[in-house]
Amino acid sequence: MLPEIKTIVYATTLGANTRPVFRHAVKLAHSYQARIIMVHALEPVSEFGHAIIEHYLPKEALSEIHEQGMARVLDSMQQRVERFRDEELAHLSEEEQLQVKLVVQEANPAELVLKTAEKEQADLIVIGSHSHHGLFGQKLLGDTAQQISLHSKVPVLLVPNDQ
Repeated sequence: MLPEIKTIVYATTLGANTRPVFRHAVKLAHSYQARIIMVHALEPVSEFGHAIIEHYLPKEALSEIHEQGMARVLDSMQQRVERFRDEELAHLSEEEQLQVKLVVQEANPAELVLKTAEKEQADLIVIGSHSHHGLFGQKLLGDTAQQISLHSKVPVLLVPNDQ
């Protein structure tokens, strides 16, 4: 007997090859009559980046600039994620429409996906598994997909998107 799947977390970078991965999540959601939580993370500025910027700006100004800039970026990314979702679901009939909730935040991608999966009580995580070749030609999984698959408390479906 297959496990019951009611909530699927789909992690996206909005990269060139992410649409086929989303289509897998949509097909699964249809099969299980599940909802999708679409997650997109904006990586925070590194400590090194902050250190360089703080050299030129006072800490208060840096904080204000970061908040204003991040609000604009988050709004822009929210719109891009919505557009991506709407374009992908446009061909579905009214009966086929799915519930797709969006989560766009400044965070480490793997941490945000795992936190969202726990908060939303996800039954499955779907993520693209782009890989690259290591020193001896073996395929290495992308860092985010690897971290999610290592630390997830629910099954993870890795969909190849190396096209």
